[in-house]
Amino acid sequence: MSEAVRTWRILDILKVTEAAFTEKGIKNPRLNAELLLAETTGDSRFNLYLNFEKPLTQMEVSDYREKVKRRLKYEPLQFILGKAGFYGMEFKVTPNVLIPRQETEILVEKVLEYIKGNCASAPKILEIGTGSGCISAAIAANCECGITAIDISADAIAVAKENAALNNIEGKAEYLTRDFFDNALTFAGYDIIVSNPPYISAADIPGLNEEVNAYEPYIALTDNADGLSFYKRIFELYNSAQIKPVVFLEIGDGKKESIIRLLEEYRITDSSIHNDLINLPRVLEINNKKIK
Repeated sequence: MSEAVRTWRILDILKVTEAAFTEKGIKNPRLNAELLLAETTGDSRFNLYLNFEKPLTQMEVSDYREKVKRRLKYEPLQFILGKAGFYGMEFKVTPNVLIPRQETEILVEKVLEYIKGNCASAPKILEIGTGSGCISAAIAANCECGITAIDISADAIAVAKENAALNNIEGKAEYLTRDFFDNALTFAGYDIIVSNPPYISAADIPGLNEEVNAYEPYIALTDNADGLSFYKRIFELYNSAQIKPVVFLEIGDGKKESIIRLLEEYRITDSSIHNDLINLPRVLEINNKKIK
């Protein structure tokens, strides 16, 4: 005799999943359960609760279980869903790109503040290490500009191009597979440089949360050295530029003092550091165009 197949209601399966996620130490376990189930059924989270007594089909249960199994192995929620929110927009994400993070939104904000307050015409912007393309897309969606976004990963550039199309900013940006350390690259012709570079030291990677070090792309996290290689190269190019662009760079936790020492080493004085919403130093601005 075959075993009876259990019928799962929405509320019951959410409770079981929340408990499993809690046991594994996954943050926001209920929210994770809801988002995975909403993605499975095609409903909104709100509608899940309007229909919490609704039984799920066996196909929905099977699909949901596969998603839950992946999450229990600490695969990031965004990779399972295939998307992430950033600056009020939605972006496709894959394991080939860094997951957009809320703290990076201040980088976009500072660039937009500068453009709106100082640029009479559409500035030319270079983004270094574009990844998913979320920074360039968020900037382009909120001002008139022309952006060149580069990344050493052809897979990342492919995702960035998709995100440009999804967010209707293709005409404002071009995406190029390029090594930033190519000696032929200069800052000539650009008004603004923006980057969230790989700033984690290679020695610190093993100590990161498993969701990060086991799933996100290594080259987007670290320079495979001390986490300062990109800053040094950017400062070199800035110093060699005949017409200096304004530079906006994200800085990682605990990196402020190292960045200040590098600025002194490269004799760059027109700089300031902006804190994020939880008052941590997050964005370095180099701007020799400020009125003294």
